[in-house]
Amino acid sequence: MLRMSKRTWNNVLIFSMIGLILILNLDKFRSDEPKARLIVPEGDYIISMQINQVEIEKAGQLWRINQSSLDSEFNVDSERLLGLVKSWQQAYISPAEIEFDSELFSTPSVLVVISLAGVSKPVVVALNILQEQLFLVLDKQVYILNSPTIKQLLEPIVSVTQ
Repeated sequence: MLRMSKRTWNNVLIFSMIGLILILNLDKFRSDEPKARLIVPEGDYIISMQINQVEIEKAGQLWRINQSSLDSEFNVDSERLLGLVKSWQQAYISPAEIEFDSELFSTPSVLVVISLAGVSKPVVVALNILQEQLFLVLDKQVYILNSPTIKQLLEPIVSVTQ
């Protein structure tokens, strides 16, 4: 049997615990790669959206367009609106390799305001097309869209040409 003093055993225990803590938290130390994230945090639910002044709201189990927010008659069925809201609920974005510039992103192509259940501050997403590439600005951070497509996020409210 190995004979070690009490002090040596304490050191062995301390360094073993430090090693174990480092191994268990290794993923937190790897922050080099940008991580994809959801626009709407997981577990939060959309209760209303506004896309370029067109308001979509939840009415019971269905979604509808608030007619008071429209200038003309706008007829979209509830299933397409449900698909649109689900697309926003599941949209993944990644940090872009471009810094936020207030002059460059001052006039967004599309502005989306998302109200979440139980959250007082809405999520505001500005979609900007610069040099034929789509950028999303969220809390003065610039992102690119991973999934779904921009067409799934905006149609039938905004016509998208690719």
